[in-house]
Amino acid sequence: MNYEVFQWINGLAGRVPALDSIMKGLAEGVVWVLLALLVLLWISGKQTNQQLVFYSCLTALVVIALSKYVISPLAAHPRPFAEHAVNQLVPHEADFSFPSDHTAFAFSLAIPVWFLKRRLGTIMVVLAALTGIARIYVGVHYPADIAGGIVLAFLVAAIVVALRRRIEPIPNGCIAVYSRLTRRVPFLPASRQDASSRRG
Repeated sequence: MNYEVFQWINGLAGRVPALDSIMKGLAEGVVWVLLALLVLLWISGKQTNQQLVFYSCLTALVVIALSKYVISPLAAHPRPFAEHAVNQLVPHEADFSFPSDHTAFAFSLAIPVWFLKRRLGTIMVVLAALTGIARIYVGVHYPADIAGGIVLAFLVAAIVVALRRRIEPIPNGCIAVYSRLTRRVPFLPASRQDASSRRG
């Protein structure tokens, strides 16, 4: 089933040059859009937004560490192009395939936002999903690799969000350091405590 779904999606590649270009862009460029959205949240200066950026970054750090150094070596699953003839549209080394680091990273940035800021989070989750589909389309991941990345990101994000009250002093410390910097660098927007953080 995994390979059959891969064949169906990857079989579309190489037929329409414009679609190939779009999918290559989605496969490799969406994470930069997600990071840019987090930067915008941070420079909004609102403390709750800055805390949210911290939770997304913490989730991403844990997810990539688990994916790269624990799960991937244990699974030791080869890339599609290492096992089959595929339509490979982007170059990639033949390292282990499961889970998809790109997809896991994208969802680990998006899901904490989705938990706490639903409208923006939904947009980010859709972008992350497009990344996953595109990684199959360009021939570097199986569908199971994408699913594994999503599940891993969701579980870690859920734990981070559930523990956010306990770890809140850490992002608040980072925000305090940033606030001191803004006094020295005039063009950086200063942090400010919004109503929701005062109530919390």
